Amino acid sequence: MRMIGKRAPVLAAVVLMAAVVCPAGPAAARAAGHAAASTPRCRLSQLSLAQPKSTGAAGSVRMRFVFTNVSATTCKLFGYAGMQLRNARGAALPTDIRRGRSNVVPPEPEVDVVMTHSQHASFYAGYSNVPIGGQGCKVSTSVEVTPPNDTKHFTLKLAIAPCGGILTLSPVVHGRLPL
Repeated sequence: MRMIGKRAPVLAAVVLMAAVVCPAGPAAARAAGHAAASTPRCRLSQLSLAQPKSTGAAGSVRMRFVFTNVSATTCKLFGYAGMQLRNARGAALPTDIRRGRSNVVPPEPEVDVVMTHSQHASFYAGYSNVPIGGQGCKVSTSVEVTPPNDTKHFTLKLAIAPCGGILTLSPVVHGRLPL
């Protein structure tokens, strides 16, 4: 019983600190989490995808892709987009998608990205255009981009030459990432 008595002031301090740091309390945190959880995922028909902006040096290229919610309905994205490189005939080129970070793709957290009308979500795609050994660097004429958790895709005219077809993608985040 004496142990409980000694811990009571510590517990009271923790509760007081939580009330000061989070004045809205746990109910507000649960409500915000519930709002994101109850928001439907974005479908391709609700989004537009801008032509990517790119930057690069010393054989590394980073592109920023931006989705925009063009619907009147709030929706959310979570996770990683999909990509497939295509040649001039529309045939698939070897494409090796790697999720995470690289020398041109900084680490980004995986979070629910809730978007109302006209809000943006973006992600990075990075690659090397310097061949290593016998590795090929085939040039695409278009790229299919699939929003996270969807099966339909956008097709963008885009000539890129990732060696080995290797592209590193960041998760989708809210807003426009800096280039």
